[in-house]
Amino acid sequence: MSTAARRESIPLTDDDLAVLERLLQSSSLERRALEQLSDEVGDSKAAVLHALLVVGIDAVRERAREDGYRELLASRDADDEAEIRTARRRQMADWGDE
Repeated sequence: MSTAARRESIPLTDDDLAVLERLLQSSSLERRALEQLSDEVGDSKAAVLHALLVVGIDAVRERAREDGYRELLASRDADDEAEIRTARRRQMADWGDE
């Protein structure tokens, strides 16, 4: 684990605290799920919260990548498709000449 660069205070609801308590129990379903999602969980509250943060950040990054790919695909227009088809035909013709 990398060294802590900074500590932040975050508000936690009663529900958040209840989940955190379950995450601190090694036999809980929540703890096992977190261990499957995270490389390094740790035993302290701070370590568990950090693991949750890392899992959340990874999920946000993955969603952003997926959205970016969708936007990229949506931005391709008919001219792009025609250009790709032409390039493929040329390549196929070149292969046929070999």
